Order: sequence, then structure tokens, then C-alpha cells
Amino acid sequence: MRDTVDLLWLVIPAAIAIFVLRTIVMARSLRAAAANPTLADARALREAKRSLRAHRDRLNEAVAQPKGHLDAAKRLATVPKPHGVRSTRTSHPDEPAIEPRA
Repeated sequence: MRDTVDLLWLVIPAAIAIFVLRTIVMARSLRAAAANPTLADARALREAKRSLRAHRDRLNEAVAQPKGHLDAAKRLATVPKPHGVRSTRTSHPDEPAIEPRA
């Protein structure tokens, strides 16, 4: 029993010392970063620009998709006219000519 108590009296102060040293090292690195914020700011700005560029690319793709869907819907929505019925609708230049059914 005496051996484990002696070991605890060595391990506990060692753990406390390691914790204190790590805290001091972190505080010093944070203080150094706060003293020269331009490096961190420049890195954050580069990351933000990269993220914005990727977002803009996805946005442009999303905006282009409905136009293609609308064009396809227009092409599919044209119905052949029965014989003898005239329409006042003019065809769109991109629409293919539809031949009436026989």
C-alpha cells in the first residue's frame, strides 16, 4: 500500500507540471499571434476568397440549369395543331418545326 501512495505523490505533481507547461506554451503562441495578426488575417482572407469562388461557381451552374430545363420544356410542350386550325402563337427561332400528324 505504501508503494502506490508514493507513486501517486510523484505522478500527480508531474501531471500538474505538464498541464502548466502546456498552458504557458499555448499562451505564448497566442500572444505572438495577437502581436502579428497580418499572417492569420491573410490566410483567412485567402480561405474566404477560395470559398467564395467555389460558391460562385456552384451558383452559376445552378442559374444555368433552369434555362436549359425551360428550353427543353418549351420544346416538349409544343403540340401539333389539328388540320385547319390557325394559331396566333409564333414559333420561337430555337424550336424545331413540328410536322402535323397524318
